[in-house]
Amino acid sequence: MVGARQIEVGLRRLRGDDADTPLQTLTLSWTPRSGSARKGVGHEPSGAHNLDAQTRDVLLAAIGRARIWIRDLTEGRARSFDEIACREGKGERHVRLLASLAFVSPRIVAAIVDGNAPAGLTVTGLARALPAGWAEQERQIGIV
Repeated sequence: MVGARQIEVGLRRLRGDDADTPLQTLTLSWTPRSGSARKGVGHEPSGAHNLDAQTRDVLLAAIGRARIWIRDLTEGRARSFDEIACREGKGERHVRLLASLAFVSPRIVAAIVDGNAPAGLTVTGLARALPAGWAEQERQIGIV
């Protein structure tokens, strides 16, 4: 039973003839919270929304493919993005867009691996907005 300043808990047997007869009653003192309504924000939402595992894996796979494509170009295994696109079964524009992911800051890659990168991070979003400098990349993505 819940009262104005105390709670009474009656302990009973689970089975048997005396199941309805209380063995013991515990009385706990308590002070209820104020019933008045509060206005405003009760707590500050956490701004740290992190990547889910599936998004993390997709981002890391795209970065890995982009690094392979750039290595193929620099080492002469491919002559152009068009050749890579034909080999991969992708559009040349797609390969050209994602190739910039080969130059993602190591701190961003580490944040992705750890799952600490922002939850809204996507492959296309990262590739489209990727500045050349690592410090600017990290600032733009929100990894400080």
